Amino acid sequence: MLPNSSSRYDFILKQLGLFDYEVKVYMTLLSKGPLNYRVLGQESGVPTGRIYQVLSTLESKGFIEIYQEKTKLFKAVEPKIAIRSRLRRIEDNYIDLEQKSREALEELQIEYSQKYDAVQGIVSEIRGENDSFESVFREALLKAKEEVLISSGEYIIQQHLEESVKGLLDKGVRIRALWSNNTATNNGTSNLPNTLTNLGINTRLLETSLSKYFIVDNKSVMLILGEQEKGTYIQIQGRSLCRVLRESFSSDWEKATPLNYNHNHNKPNLTSPISYF
Repeated sequence: MLPNSSSRYDFILKQLGLFDYEVKVYMTLLSKGPLNYRVLGQESGVPTGRIYQVLSTLESKGFIEIYQEKTKLFKAVEPKIAIRSRLRRIEDNYIDLEQKSREALEELQIEYSQKYDAVQGIVSEIRGENDSFESVFREALLKAKEEVLISSGEYIIQQHLEESVKGLLDKGVRIRALWSNNTATNNGTSNLPNTLTNLGINTRLLETSLSKYFIVDNKSVMLILGEQEKGTYIQIQGRSLCRVLRESFSSDWEKATPLNYNHNHNKPNLTSPISYF
């Protein structure tokens, strides 16, 4: 099999991340067997000045290996081994990229909503100076008819919204809350998750810090930026932002530990993961 007859494989190899010169070198080694870099350059048509760089990247991608160290002969890695290894690496990179994209998407979507949704009059901003945090939160929560998702549940306690929450639960509204162990440690509020579970809220603990927001019926979001007394509270109507934050919430929820209140010991009772819905 000659290198110039390998065009039908080019598409697959390029989809696996190989460039033109890399495809030529790999196909040449498949058809010719082990070669040194000079002969390999001549046979593949890759310029001598580029051959070492191409060999280096091909080796890092797992498609070639050194066959004989003393005279530097290179050989192709068996296709089933090279391709399977490459696919696993692509999958790992994809999973990592997906996680980083989710983290970035939340912030980017908020940035977009503040600049573009505001033009349509969807965003209302409430600042600390007007001392209306509690009424704003209560109004937002009481609009719920089906579900409320709460990231960073300490705000329910700090804003004294227990009665509003009880009213929602009595009406059959589903409420889930995430609590950060970091928050509890830093603020000395480790006993407050008990209050959430006593209210009947499905609560889970997460080791990492949490963004602060409420999602109401997958229609509106209340974002909490900064500290409680000095922060900014932004209410946004829009399903696109709800969808993004809901995905983020669901991801955190799956990683978090369920918490049930232990009445006998007056402390959180961590249980094995369970499904609430």
